[in-house]
Amino acid sequence: MPTSTMKSDFPVFWHIEKFVSVPEDLDWLSPPEINRYHQFRFPKRQNEWLSGRWTAKKLLGNLLTDSDTLPFRELSIHNEDSGAPFVMWNDQRLAGSLSISHRAENAIAAFCFDPDITIGIDLEDIEAKSRGFVEDYFTEPEARMVLARALEEQALAASLLWSGREAILKALQIGLRIDTRQIAFNLPSLATNVDWQPVEILKCPAEGNNLKLFWRKLNHSLVTLAIKHNQQENDYPSSWIQQIL
Repeated sequence: MPTSTMKSDFPVFWHIEKFVSVPEDLDWLSPPEINRYHQFRFPKRQNEWLSGRWTAKKLLGNLLTDSDTLPFRELSIHNEDSGAPFVMWNDQRLAGSLSISHRAENAIAAFCFDPDITIGIDLEDIEAKSRGFVEDYFTEPEARMVLARALEEQALAASLLWSGREAILKALQIGLRIDTRQIAFNLPSLATNVDWQPVEILKCPAEGNNLKLFWRKLNHSLVTLAIKHNQQENDYPSSWIQQIL
């Protein structure tokens, strides 16, 4: 397991993989995962699920052994009743928080070893949202901010506001079971950037105390990452978010 120095310097690790990198054989899945895989009825859902598991195991294999030598079948990723994923390693639950997302041809995973932190990551294509979608799922001030933008910026603005909600709901482990207008953001600068930038949270459910949200662009997609400390108020500099290649 990474040393305590790694944990304090980089409490959240993330990794992204393309769907095409997933091996054709299933030898890297644990027996429970193989059973789960065969329960999916449609190939598209199977492929999305596989890509998420493969990406998460690539990340975890690097973090747990600092190499690619860990047999991935020793890692088994399960889901809580809420849908939140967790990791079993040699029949013991691994302390920490795991989050997985997939979109188009990519999957992304993030992990934090700190047991007092829960995270949520979301990968979203930058694509236009209809006026009806914007007005139905965003607060009135957010909708005005999006619709007032130039057309070429509306897609990025709406995608960011939606993805940020997805990330927060994952970190809170409540899924899309609340009115999305219970969450509100101050839309940040949309200038092209390659680093993680904070998003100001204006409103959130009570469970969202001590919650931070970051975002960054990845080519024609964007990623949002919600980080929640479950015990105390904490500051999260973007330098704590570390990519594992």
